[in-house]
Order: sequence, then structure tokens, then C-alpha cells
Amino acid sequence: MKKTNIKNLSIDELHSIIDDLGEKNHRKSQLMKWLYQKGVEDFSEMTNIPVQLREWLDARYRISSLAPAEAVESPEDGSTKFLMECDDGLMLEAVLMEFEKHQTICISTQIGCPLRCLFCNTGMQGFERDLRSDEILNQVLYFRKAHIRPRRRFNIVFMGMGEPFLNLENLYRSMEILNHQDGFALGEKRITVSTIGFPGKIIDAADSGLKFSLAISLSGTEDRSRKELMPGSAPIMETLSAAEYFAEKSGTRTTLEYVLIAGVNDTEENARALSDLTAGRPFKINLIPLNEWIGSELRRPSEERIDHFISILLPRAPAVTVRRSRGRDISAACGQLRFHRRD
Repeated sequence: MKKTNIKNLSIDELHSIIDDLGEKNHRKSQLMKWLYQKGVEDFSEMTNIPVQLREWLDARYRISSLAPAEAVESPEDGSTKFLMECDDGLMLEAVLMEFEKHQTICISTQIGCPLRCLFCNTGMQGFERDLRSDEILNQVLYFRKAHIRPRRRFNIVFMGMGEPFLNLENLYRSMEILNHQDGFALGEKRITVSTIGFPGKIIDAADSGLKFSLAISLSGTEDRSRKELMPGSAPIMETLSAAEYFAEKSGTRTTLEYVLIAGVNDTEENARALSDLTAGRPFKINLIPLNEWIGSELRRPSEERIDHFISILLPRAPAVTVRRSRGRDISAACGQLRFHRRD
């Protein structure tokens, strides 16, 4: 009998296993904690669950995992990029970033990306497939078991390969477990999902009850030029309206990511327009100077140009930060990840 991948089950489906067997209710919590807090890879390790139940589970289910095929550490900032092999031979990339008081895991939701944004190497490499929920969760599990120091705070950013909102079922299923007290017990301040911005999906996410912070890649101040940079993008005003709804519903400010590209969207007019679009609204602006990659003709603005852009934004725009992307020297920064296939 072919075994089912147990980490692809929703919480309700996991709980139904216990209910259908007539087991005690606390077995639900035990099973989830073994899978997602202790990260065991064999049912025999679940020592506080009866042997008969462990054997029944082992006969029907399997526990998947991910391990790195390669790892490259940045000598500049200590970030490490991991190449991980899936069971079909495709490779995904994920990144561990080190900060003074916490660690951040940048994880992927797809292998490649279908959106082909001009500033992103991942999209320009093409698209292979969505990641399953177990592959999403196993990225987090690997880092927590192997690299997150004891009692060390860690955050998760869905800013790796792929567009999370194009893999919504697996995103939601993994997010539910990331939020759950018997899973990873993470809330909106420790999880950020970055998207190109699909207004209808953003509104649905706001109503879902899932806890996460939202970041929307804006990178343009009018529809035509934004569409040239991001062919899959929706109209700006619809996107900002949905972003505002999410902020009001969640009680958090939505981050607007703006990739600064020399001579493309870094003019004084762009800065004034961005200020006009966001003034008085529940947003944060995160400027991301382009992370260059081989094969792209787009270039990063100078530091003087970045500072001038900020000076025009302020003080009318909401909070403005500049993302000093980590891992640029090892092609691990935003927009630099790409997929691989095992030969």
C-alpha cells in the first residue's frame, strides 16, 4: 500500500485520524508536536504515543524531510544560502540570515516563478511547479532543528522562490500549522508573506483568520511602467485598496516593497508619486535597491540617488526603510535566487 505523506494533511485531517480511531483527544496535540515541534522523521520516535497507534500510523503514512545538497555562506554578513533537493530531483533555494538579536529564514513556495518580473532572476529562469505544503514546512523544520540556536527568536519571510499567492492551498495549509500552538506557534509579527499583489486574493487572505504580515511588491507609481517591470501585476489603485483592507482587518500596517532601479523608477517624479499614493494610509514603504544579477541590464542606483529619493518621500509618506539585502555576494538576496535540477 502506498503511504500518504502525513505533512500534506491539514490540521482538521490530522485530528480526524485520531477521532476516527476513537483515540483520546490529547493524541491530536501529541501527534502535531512530534511532527512540527520536535521534527521526528519516524513514528517509532513518538515515545508517548502507544506502540499500537504508532505502528498503525507507520503502515499508512510517511514523514518527509528536506536536507541541503549544498550550502554557501556569505563572508560579508554571515548569511547562508542552502540548495535543497526535492524527491523529484528538482532543487529549491532557501536562505538563513543572521541578525544581532534574531535569525530570519527566507523560504520558497514554488520552484521557479511564472511571473517573470524583469528585476528578478528567479522569474526570468522560468517555472517548474508549486511546492507542496510538506516541502514548505520542511524548510522551516530543517532550519529550526539544524541552525536556530536554543531560545533564539526567529522570523520567517516568504520571500524566496515563487509567488506565494499562486500556491494558495499549500500556503494556507502550511500557514495554519505555522500559526497553531501545537505546530510552530508563530504570529503575524514573525511571519511575512511577500506577493506581487492580487487584490482578490489579498482580501480573501485578510478574511482567512491566518496570522501573518503582508508585503506587496509595488515597484512602480503608475500602471503602464509597473506592468512593464511586473507583467503579472494588477492595477495599482486596486492593489493599494486591497492592501489597505488587509491592514485594517489585521491591525498591522502593510509593507509596500519598492525595488529601486537606476534610470527606471528612481526619479524625483517617482518619489513624489509614491508619496502621494501612500500618504495618510496604513502602509510602510520598504525601498529595495536592486540586487544585480548576471544577464540583467538593470542597475542599482547610487547611494546618493537612494538618499535623494528618500528625502523627497519624507515627511508625507508613511514610515520609510531601506532594505540592505543580505547575501548579495552569494546571490542569495531578493531577486537573485534561481532553481536547479539535479543532473
